[in-house]
Amino acid sequence: MLNLDLYSFGFRSRGIPANNWGDGGGFVFDCRFLPNPYHIPELKHLTGRDQQIIDFFHEHPEVDIFVQQCLAIVETAAGRYQQRDFKHMQISFGCTGGQHRSVYCSEKMRELLIDKGYQVVLQHTEL
Repeated sequence: MLNLDLYSFGFRSRGIPANNWGDGGGFVFDCRFLPNPYHIPELKHLTGRDQQIIDFFHEHPEVDIFVQQCLAIVETAAGRYQQRDFKHMQISFGCTGGQHRSVYCSEKMRELLIDKGYQVVLQHTEL
């Protein structure tokens, strides 16, 4: 069975998470082009798990479009990884601080992948 290791991270702080499976591979999706709630004072100290941030991103359809496009890439690769008997695939979402955009996108991706029957472990490196 293929295990999907999912991360959110901040480019400015810890950087791209290391691949722990010895293959040096995986996908890194850059969320920094998405709208940033950090610049809204009442949202600044929240995270991508908070309902106010989720609501903020639902007001910007490009966010969920981006996640759906990432999902299509991941599903294509996962099929081939399973055929080749890989045990792990790493997927990382990064934004500037690792608090809002990358957290929201990785949480949404986890939800979608679990709904499709994948085994997913999610780690937020900055929370």
